Order: sequence, then structure tokens, then C-alpha cells
Amino acid sequence: MPTEPSPAHQPAAHPAVAAAQALSHAAGAVAAAWEQPMGPNAYSRAVSQLYSVLRDLGIAIRGLARYRVIPPAPPGPSDRGFAQHATTSAAWLLGAWHSLDGVLAAEGLGPLPGPARPGDVLCRAARDAITAWRQPSGTAADRDSTAGQLITAIVCLSEATLSLAGYAPRHRAIDLYAVGAGLAEARVALASAIQTPAGQGIRHRGRAATGHPGGRE
Repeated sequence: MPTEPSPAHQPAAHPAVAAAQALSHAAGAVAAAWEQPMGPNAYSRAVSQLYSVLRDLGIAIRGLARYRVIPPAPPGPSDRGFAQHATTSAAWLLGAWHSLDGVLAAEGLGPLPGPARPGDVLCRAARDAITAWRQPSGTAADRDSTAGQLITAIVCLSEATLSLAGYAPRHRAIDLYAVGAGLAEARVALASAIQTPAGQGIRHRGRAATGHPGGRE
């Protein structure tokens, strides 16, 4: 009876896919962590981490838009469509980044003592994606798998943003809801890039789906 290959013998994930998987896992952990109440300092750090992640993801996806499919195929609408939609997704993320006016980037805060927290891991994953997606190449399946993992990461980041908005002062809540709108558009653009239904990957998790636009005074 054939046996499943052990993890040690399974082929390593394509670097672009691996970076997207790391992003997806880190964003899921952040969505769960930021759903919990936090003190003022932890909250400010979380907003700064979101600011940095939006910037780095926007930069990283601009690189992903230049993905070179191997073996090369005659240029067609699908390849041009991927680049166009991925570039649009990056623009939405960078626009969301600009929505957080006046926020200090996470790298300006310095590290906290102790083990890395979910937000720290997400910041590192977003920075690593810039390098992993700088000059990407591989099969079309790897490209689409990368985008699929990225869509999941954006969905989780949307949930995390909505959680932060629920605890925000009114002026910051408005900014965070603008970020949420930008993330939604970025997800739709990426779904179009790989011709995936825009609603795929959306999760519904308790309080994160019931944030209120006014935030807290």
C-alpha cells in the first residue's frame, strides 16, 4: 500500500508561494490577536504595524505584477490581465496606507522585549515579500497560487483592521474604515487577476464582522 511522502521528502514551495503562505499565516494570527481588547500602547503599536504592512505589501505586489511565466507562452490577454489587476491591487493598498495619515511606521517604534508578537511576524513577512517578489518567475500555477494565498492574507488583514476600528477614537475609526475599503478593492483586483470569484476566501468571524463605523469616543 503506498504511503504518503514524509514532509522531509516533499518538494519545497516556490519562493513566491512560500512568501505568500507566510503572509497568509501571519495575517491570520494577527486577525485573531487584534480581535482581543488591548491597552493604549499595544493599540498604537498595532496601528503602526498595519501602516507598515500596507506600505510593504503595496510595494511587494508591484513586483509580483511583473511575474514572468516559465516556460514562456505567447503573450495573451490573461498575462496582461494579471499584471494590470495586480498593479491595481498594489495601488489600492498604497492608497490605504496613505489613509493612515500621521501614523508612525512600526520600524520607528523599536522592538519589544520577549518573543515576537503576531504583528511583528506580519511586518517581517510583508518585508520579506518585497524581496521574494522583486523579480519573480515560475509556472502560471505558482503565480496563481501566490495570488490566492495573498487574497487570503488580505481578507485576514481586513478583519484585523475592522477589529482596530471598533476600538478606535472617531477620527482614527474613519481612517481605518477607509483602509478597510481599500483592502476590499485590493482583494477584488487580485481575484480578477486569477479569475477567482471576488467573494472567495471571505471569512465571517464574530465581532470582526460587526464593527461600528463610529468607533469609540
